[in-house]
Amino acid sequence: MATLSVITVLVAWEFVPRLLKIDTFIFPPLSAVLNKFTDGATLTLLYQHAQVTIYEALVGLAIGIFLGVSVGFVLAEWSVTRKAVYPFIVAFQSMPKVALAPLFIIWFGFGYTPKILVVVMLVFFPMLVNTMNGILSTDPARLDLFKSLCASRWQVWRRLLLPSALPSMFAGLEVAVVNSFIGAITGEFVGADAGLGVLLQQFKNAYDTPAVFAILVILALVGVLLNQSVRLCRRRFVFWQ
Repeated sequence: MATLSVITVLVAWEFVPRLLKIDTFIFPPLSAVLNKFTDGATLTLLYQHAQVTIYEALVGLAIGIFLGVSVGFVLAEWSVTRKAVYPFIVAFQSMPKVALAPLFIIWFGFGYTPKILVVVMLVFFPMLVNTMNGILSTDPARLDLFKSLCASRWQVWRRLLLPSALPSMFAGLEVAVVNSFIGAITGEFVGADAGLGVLLQQFKNAYDTPAVFAILVILALVGVLLNQSVRLCRRRFVFWQ
């Protein structure tokens, strides 16, 4: 069914603009977009700038996952800390990342750091919330059982709390992998000299709509690939669901 849906969308993308005589500048057919991947100069640019964006997204994703999971475990373990710190985290998360990105550029320049920080912010919160809520949703009866068996703190975390939190953590990870590329592109829009966000603006300024769509296709494919990778890992590690 999924394959049929994809084929239907691709066929419609190719023929609807032609049948409606929509100008390529407005909405290019699929063939015009695919032609960009056969153009040597465009393909070279896409490859070079995609490397930058993928690096920023993956590094920010890794850091955001580590921080989100770590802080989520801490806040779940100590309720006093959770009540004191969590409102500030929510307040910070409510700030538009586009507004924060220029500050990062002022503080850290135009290198990788500002874009990676934007990615970290977008990844951190869903990982924190899902980790914390996953642990807090642990069955109290099972927790009491572990305590009655004199299980150590490490055994409780490893055998009970972590397995209980894994489904929620993977749900957060599915959101985080998508957010990582949104963060990288957002950071590049605000200020960068390389990356798909920069290239997207260049193609837009040149009125090269098929090339803009080519970048969107790349981002969509990478997002789907990462999402499917997370789903495979979930089936591997959360095998009881």
